Amino acid sequence: MKVLGINFSNDAAASLVVDGVVVGAAVEDRFSRIKHDGAFPRQAIQWCLDEAGLKMRDIDAVGFFWNPGIHAEPANSRLTSVPRDHLEYLYAVPVHLMRHFDGVGVGRVEQKLWLEDGHPLKIHYLTHHDCHAAGAFYRSNFPSAAILTVDGYGERCSTQIARGQGNRISTLRKTEFPHSLGAFYAAFTQYLGFRANNGEGKVMGLASYGEPTYYDAIRGMIHLTDDGFEVDLSYFEYFLNRRRRYAAKLVDLLGPERTADSEIDQRHKDIAASLQRVTEDVLLHLARKAKRLTGESRLCVAGGVALNCVANTRLREESGFEDIYVMPASSDAGTSLGAALYLSHVIGYQKPQEHPPVDTLGPHFSAEEIKRVLDVSGCSYTRPGDLPGKVASHLAAGRIVGWFQGRAEFGPRALGARSILADPRPETMKDTLNARVKFREWFRPFAPAVLAERCGELFERDHASPYMLEVMKTRPNRVKDVAAGTHVDGGARVQTVTEESNPLYYQVISAFAAETGVPAVINTSFNIRGEPIVHSVSDALKCYFTTDMDALAIGPFLLEKAPGGQAAEAPQDAEGQETDDAVELEAEEADDAVDLETLEDEELESAEVVELESDEEVEAETLEDEAELA
Repeated sequence: MKVLGINFSNDAAASLVVDGVVVGAAVEDRFSRIKHDGAFPRQAIQWCLDEAGLKMRDIDAVGFFWNPGIHAEPANSRLTSVPRDHLEYLYAVPVHLMRHFDGVGVGRVEQKLWLEDGHPLKIHYLTHHDCHAAGAFYRSNFPSAAILTVDGYGERCSTQIARGQGNRISTLRKTEFPHSLGAFYAAFTQYLGFRANNGEGKVMGLASYGEPTYYDAIRGMIHLTDDGFEVDLSYFEYFLNRRRRYAAKLVDLLGPERTADSEIDQRHKDIAASLQRVTEDVLLHLARKAKRLTGESRLCVAGGVALNCVANTRLREESGFEDIYVMPASSDAGTSLGAALYLSHVIGYQKPQEHPPVDTLGPHFSAEEIKRVLDVSGCSYTRPGDLPGKVASHLAAGRIVGWFQGRAEFGPRALGARSILADPRPETMKDTLNARVKFREWFRPFAPAVLAERCGELFERDHASPYMLEVMKTRPNRVKDVAAGTHVDGGARVQTVTEESNPLYYQVISAFAAETGVPAVINTSFNIRGEPIVHSVSDALKCYFTTDMDALAIGPFLLEKAPGGQAAEAPQDAEGQETDDAVELEAEEADDAVDLETLEDEELESAEVVELESDEEVEAETLEDEAELA
């Protein structure tokens, strides 16, 4: 059974599953270069088909990440704490949701998947949280588990507790929007001067600099119930079609909101710390409820809120579950994979397959394709016999190295395929990376990647953490060895690396350990602020030559800048060569490619799912955490 899963809202994506095995998964923004692109994933779909050697006529079913029919249900009745004027929510929801998912919108999905040769295509409209749940459960390799999915909203649901057992996923509890933990966090993100649905990871990083002195005030805005939780909506306006997501009542309680260009003071840090603690407590309440309902010893977690690695750590340590699995692609991109897996296993009754513990499901480039672009661009490069050793020596000397190898990551974290690597020892490396390479805020931390078998030497826990979605305390006597990867609170968002999961990356860290005695390197995503992670060879070259990276290991090749950061030989044109470089995937070149050319981009905007066009859009969707953060 060949199943294509698609999502086009925040982080539009496509995934292909054949006979229960994931063939490929890709996020549209890597191709379009528009961060969090919400457009129809035309290029991602075409890449998935090309990767499998298939045409659209070969696809047995398409799973869509949203069920528009649910919006025909009666309006949410759980508005007991809403002031009378806020009852306009009853009208706002159809306006800002149904315009995306009404019959016309559904028709657009089918139009976009129209086949030139007239072959019919079976499209299944699945519920958003079922897609999140399936992505987490079927990638976990657990035979059975409790499943907790938490985000801004999906159809009318913001939180779901389910149970996975073999081919079945059974929904047990739901919390309906506007009672939403993701929307709650996003409103505070905006209040603190960051972009909602984009800057939540910044708030999480900022929280470590504060104290939870506003805990009681913020905790009073969200009430735990036997079924889940309820938000006191008198403090918020995220469920209304308004620019501001929080109400004047919140400002009266906490003080003036911060503007994006103003200084961050201690009050802002303390509010972030208080919000973070409240969020963790609500998630713990939900996880414990899931355990009571299911009796399971394992927990799967997905949805945008699951990108909060500090909260995930408390789930592991305090929820009572023996093991947890956090979906690496927990944002909406992951619903494309979840949709394909749901169709394969729940509807198609295919036996769940064992999945390797990797998130590198995306595009890749051969040495020949890479060399062609390097030659056309005029770059000076070498092909070292021991590339990992050469890279390790650069790192040990304090140099910053771009790392572009193998298949790309599907989720928002760089996990050793599209990464920037650095020496973890000097504390000043954080400021160097933020100021000269990433161009990010000063408070943004970096993550250490450590040899899995030596994790316990540096950190107080040593369980597997292959996706960089949990925090471990750095051992006090080893902080000097990973100072650049240890946050102000003494924690580190660790990635554990095994030889099986990523041999070349493992060899770099091993060689660095042999030179320095430290079995870890700094790993951050290969991009600069405001851009998606690099996709193509040209993307990598552009990022390399426009930042203060010192070297670039791309496939088997190594580019090195002369001392002082200048390129040994600048490329004639590192940009604009992508059409020759491997694979700019043009749908119209394939006989049965997705026919999208008949629909103009501007015509599609109103039909496409909940895009992040501006803060005026009421989207309390996924609690997105930028790939480079933490």
